[in-house]
Amino acid sequence: MKAATFREVFAVGEFRVLFGSFTLLVVGDSIKMLALSVLVYAQTGSPGLSAAAYMVGWLPYIFGGMFLLSLADRLPPRALMIAGELVRVVVCLLLAFAGMPIVAMLALVLVSGLFSPVFQAARSALLPEVLPGDAFVLGRSLLGVA
Repeated sequence: MKAATFREVFAVGEFRVLFGSFTLLVVGDSIKMLALSVLVYAQTGSPGLSAAAYMVGWLPYIFGGMFLLSLADRLPPRALMIAGELVRVVVCLLLAFAGMPIVAMLALVLVSGLFSPVFQAARSALLPEVLPGDAFVLGRSLLGVA
């Protein structure tokens, strides 16, 4: 039996879209959290608050994963992924243009971060449908690298 290749995995159009959107998501989330940390530091001059601002985007994964992950089993994965991207767009637009106080920005990022594990679980649930057999293992590895 022949193992799947990168060419075969990237030949699947739906996987290319998943991979591209996930890569943009990771880059965008990293830039968002760095920008928020810099903004907090610029307004407060506190390295501790700046570090806390960076962590507020990643820390909710723990609680969101523990208490909300069952939503990914109950709802259709494509709908959850679209909802997740729309939530991220709204959060980024509010952060960029609303001129909110820092506490409100941190709360917004915290609440949106709670649902990130649900959206990632939906993406993972969709992957076996998109890539059957050995291609699934290679595709999962590629998403892990992104």
